[in-house]
Amino acid sequence: MNTMENKAIAAPTDRLRSRVLHGVVFVGIGQAVRIAVQFISIIVMSRLLAPKDFGVIAMIWPLIAFVNLLQGMGLSSAVANAREVTYSQLSTVFWINVGISTALCILIALSAPLASAFYGEPAIVGPMIAMGVITFIAGLQAQHTALIYRQMRFGANALIEAISSILALAAGICVALVWPGPWALVSSPVTAALVSLAGTWWVTKWRPGRPSSLKDVAPFLKFGRGITGFQIANFVARNLDNVLIGRYAGAVQLGLYDRAYKLLMLPVQQSLGPISRVILPVLSRLADDPARYRLAYTRAVQQILLVIIPGVVWLLVNAEVAIPTLLGEQWISSVPIFQWLGFCALIQPLSATTGWLFMSQHRTDEFAAWGVFVAITCALAFVAGLRWGAIGVAAAYTLSEILLRLPVVIWLVGRKGPVSAAALCRLMWPNAVANAAAAGSLLLLPSDLGLPVVVDLLIRLVLAYAFSWTTLSLFPDGRRAFVELAKSASTLIRPAMR
Repeated sequence: MNTMENKAIAAPTDRLRSRVLHGVVFVGIGQAVRIAVQFISIIVMSRLLAPKDFGVIAMIWPLIAFVNLLQGMGLSSAVANAREVTYSQLSTVFWINVGISTALCILIALSAPLASAFYGEPAIVGPMIAMGVITFIAGLQAQHTALIYRQMRFGANALIEAISSILALAAGICVALVWPGPWALVSSPVTAALVSLAGTWWVTKWRPGRPSSLKDVAPFLKFGRGITGFQIANFVARNLDNVLIGRYAGAVQLGLYDRAYKLLMLPVQQSLGPISRVILPVLSRLADDPARYRLAYTRAVQQILLVIIPGVVWLLVNAEVAIPTLLGEQWISSVPIFQWLGFCALIQPLSATTGWLFMSQHRTDEFAAWGVFVAITCALAFVAGLRWGAIGVAAAYTLSEILLRLPVVIWLVGRKGPVSAAALCRLMWPNAVANAAAAGSLLLLPSDLGLPVVVDLLIRLVLAYAFSWTTLSLFPDGRRAFVELAKSASTLIRPAMR
């Protein structure tokens, strides 16, 4: 393969709809496995470990996440979304990633004592050095993963992610049983990274060659600049809360905040990430066809809203019972944190997917500017809420997201391009009414149905989807969403029935 350095690696464009549908199904299956595994991990590890153990790791993650962000430089997104890329360009980007990740891995090790002094927590030094290995592994894997998505080999990637998740859970549980503490939480991501690295290299069969001139990858670096600018700003918005709570409220408060955030945002984050890797190359190829572009985006978001949001409503309404039942009584103090963040989770599938529009339209400089706005407003909200601890931070973040950032991003991204601000509002409105109806219906149910707690919660989950989907079917856009879902399912089932 490396002998073909000047041959372009073209992304497949034939039968695009069929590829996207199969891609979504493979991603859906893979993510269903990952979400199930990680949901089990949250429950099991929360019962095996103390809140402080999670707080210690939550202190480390912001720096690890920031370093991994710098390591990527947006180059994977640039490769995945480029219309054409040569083998020599891919090799150059690979070696850029490896060089940066090596330097950053060393930086993490040197920074561990400083981070320990900042938090006043000596227990973070060893785990932080070990977590730095993930950064190095990410540099070895980034372009192989981009190549998998560029070639739309979604099934292979879903299998890799599912296997890595299962083995990571097994590693974490084994270590927690033998040596309960922060190291149990370190073993899982390191295991997942190693398994994923081996899988992507084996699947792609691509091996890097000699790097070419940086001029050959200048378009990728330019594209990545805007993506990285947004990611740096977004990093501040998504991690400053952990830093402030850990520094001023301590590991226990941070552990409670971290568990509430992970339990609530897990389905949203785990669904949006892989779906974005499917839909972004598609939107990039449809950029010159506004009608098809708009249809592809709205279909994707509609399916996300249909599947995810009723579950979030269920968790939000039943938090006081669900959290102690799932995680244990020691986590009851996280309920108000969870409830505040729940309102924010309701708008995440829409607000987060606006990034697809910025990137696929190559509006990366605007994307970076938007990221700066997000970072500044989130930082102000965190500081304003910190005096009331983790609950105040969660409340301030949610209110600023709903009242400020959501309206601004709808206006900003809808100023130009195929998807207008009005189209985004039309997309949001029926789902908002449907899920408000679902929440109201759940609240009207008797607090005790006289059933075992787990059975009671499962019945309420089914009812949440029933109430939401029934209300949504009253709207023309809602009915169209169900019709599209049925067509997609039929397209995928028919070949299997032959």
